[in-house]
Amino acid sequence: MDSGEEVRENGNEGGYLTALNRFMAGGLTRRKVALLSVAVVCLLAAPSFLSYVYVFMMNQASVIRGRWDLVALNVGVFIAFAVPLAAGLRWRVNWQSASLGAYAAFAVSLFVEMYGVPLTVYVTSAAVPGGATPDISERATVSFEFLGQPMFLTFWGVVGVCITLVGVALIAVGWLTLYRTDEELVTSGIYAYSRHPQYLGFLLFLFGWFVQWPSVLTLAMFPILGYFYYRLSSVEEDEVMESIDDKEAYAEYIETTPRFV
Repeated sequence: MDSGEEVRENGNEGGYLTALNRFMAGGLTRRKVALLSVAVVCLLAAPSFLSYVYVFMMNQASVIRGRWDLVALNVGVFIAFAVPLAAGLRWRVNWQSASLGAYAAFAVSLFVEMYGVPLTVYVTSAAVPGGATPDISERATVSFEFLGQPMFLTFWGVVGVCITLVGVALIAVGWLTLYRTDEELVTSGIYAYSRHPQYLGFLLFLFGWFVQWPSVLTLAMFPILGYFYYRLSSVEEDEVMESIDDKEAYAEYIETTPRFV
């Protein structure tokens, strides 16, 4: 091993240790224990989820095709969640056009694939090697009918729905907390644990749908939306800092409260 490789390895190791030291600074708090628990659960569940993704990408038999009424209905409901943010109801900070456009693109691509034309399922089912194409409906945990269309949810579909509902709950609680008070700076309730619980809710809302429908397109778009939400939260905080009267209190709130979790 030459000296350059040693320096790079030592640098990487030092970076990991620095990040770990920062995380452990102040001891194990309830937040850190919760985050570590979630990380452990994700690691344990990863093989099962990857197996589900593999079967999903090979499957053509159980996808829904040509239900454009379901596409229109779901896209409409999905985008309706963005209307309050697009209208700038919080802090009078409007969504950037790129953020709203990426969100709408995710919604359209998701539901066109789910109920219209599942292009990436066709592509991946042909590209992923394997034997006989499995019927993913055989793994159904929940079956029901909606607008005359038989539907089912696998175990991971149920997990995705639960994550989505948690996201919806965070969005609703965040709105109620904000609009029931006239205070300039809200740091109580759910805002005592997250500076942007509504954005966290939207991320969980989107992630839940990805878990339910892990296509190549949604996998590609979810990180982009995550970036836009992070950027939007930063822009919002800069604008609030400029307009708020008690800047010291807001700076302390930013210092002591996580951005998302």
